[in-house]
Amino acid sequence: MTLQLQSANLEVDIPWDWEQIRADAELIKNSKTNILPDFEFTEMANDAQYNIFWTLQALDVYTTYRGLKYSCVYESNPIVGDNPDLARLVTHKTLALHPIAILQPLRILTKQEVQNYNVFYTTVVYNNYTVWNRARKVCKKR
Repeated sequence: MTLQLQSANLEVDIPWDWEQIRADAELIKNSKTNILPDFEFTEMANDAQYNIFWTLQALDVYTTYRGLKYSCVYESNPIVGDNPDLARLVTHKTLALHPIAILQPLRILTKQEVQNYNVFYTTVVYNNYTVWNRARKVCKKR
């Protein structure tokens, strides 16, 4: 079965006003205003950045846990207490980072946002390692 496509034989009989078209074109050309919206393109975070992010989270828990084994080291996050155990550290990290885990597959976070997180957590891990390394030299284990 073949369907025939036919127009309704519509004809538009409106004459072009070339002078008005030229005048409008000149107005648009001389206008300082952009008639098109400004588009801002943002690059979304990639898998490598997320891999670094999750690695830094694991390193944060690991270095915190190792540092807390010494009597002179205390956790500075008041939510988990002065000397949390590994289960509390992991639970806190899981609850705090759950929104990021949900947003990751949706590709909502920009490259710059995840980069900022990674810079921050690199600093945190470096600090944890520094504290842990000093504590190994001068403190007793709990």
